[in-house]
Amino acid sequence: MLVGYAIRRILWVVPIVLGASIVAFTIMHVAPGSPWNREGRQLSPEMVERLTAQFGLDQPLPVQYLVWLSRIVQGDFGLGMSTDSYEVAELIGHAIGPTLLLGVSAFILAVVVGVPLGLLAALRQRTVVGHAATGLALLGMAAPAFALAGFLQVVFTPDYGAPPGGFTLPPEFVAGPVHDWLLPIVALAGLPMAQIARHTKGSVLEVLHTDYVRTAHSKGLREGHVLRVHLLRNAAIPVVTIAGSILALLITGSIVVERVFDIPGLGSVYYFAIRGRDYTLLMAITMIYAVVVAVANAVVDITYGVIDPRIRDGSRAAPESMPGG
Repeated sequence: MLVGYAIRRILWVVPIVLGASIVAFTIMHVAPGSPWNREGRQLSPEMVERLTAQFGLDQPLPVQYLVWLSRIVQGDFGLGMSTDSYEVAELIGHAIGPTLLLGVSAFILAVVVGVPLGLLAALRQRTVVGHAATGLALLGMAAPAFALAGFLQVVFTPDYGAPPGGFTLPPEFVAGPVHDWLLPIVALAGLPMAQIARHTKGSVLEVLHTDYVRTAHSKGLREGHVLRVHLLRNAAIPVVTIAGSILALLITGSIVVERVFDIPGLGSVYYFAIRGRDYTLLMAITMIYAVVVAVANAVVDITYGVIDPRIRDGSRAAPESMPGG
């Protein structure tokens, strides 16, 4: 039963990504402007005509989309729209590693800090520790990534500016100065950590006052046993909901942090693709982001079914995912 439920959820990824590609392709190509003539780059009419024909932009939009889709299905991301054209797949291959490392590291930090923080805030809500945990979570909610990134760079980076060397991959990941790798992770994890803490607190408080938890306490069961067996399992679904959305958001929404800390990741490449109106590169990265979001939501749905069999059996509706974390 679980296998069938998982297959159904995974199959939904295909129409979701296909729909996202149609919307993104249409918006990018009907928006005013051109990849050839923009600020700082003016090409001759002859060159513009040649490039337009070379990239098939003189074809009807449905034809352009079908040609692009057929290439993407075959794993051909095409050439960047530039006079010195580059392989889009090669550029993305170099950029995706730092983004994944940054996003996954920030997600792990957000969960490792956010879940215990929410537990403390719920289980010790009338104590100094509980108030401190709640205050820290509220502080995180008030510090979006761009603000926290700028603050951390000013306070901890010597000679304010982009950290020398940027963000490296293993094994050099932790070999350089600490601000090269730790500060971007903390900046990106701040808001998600606060969101996870708040959802954990609310979920635990809701379960804490249920009859079966009170019955477990009345039977004299140890606090740790009640917490592990009765409380955490039943409070997990709302936390899984926000955690799955956050993981997708951290990977797809790291543009600001990558720019502030000079990280050569997918977000930085996306930023330059937007500025240059590079349709080929924009669509390739957009599709990667769409797949990440769709797969993350599918994994969350499957996790629902693992935690609570009633969801996959259709006897209980799955909680709604939080949009964008």
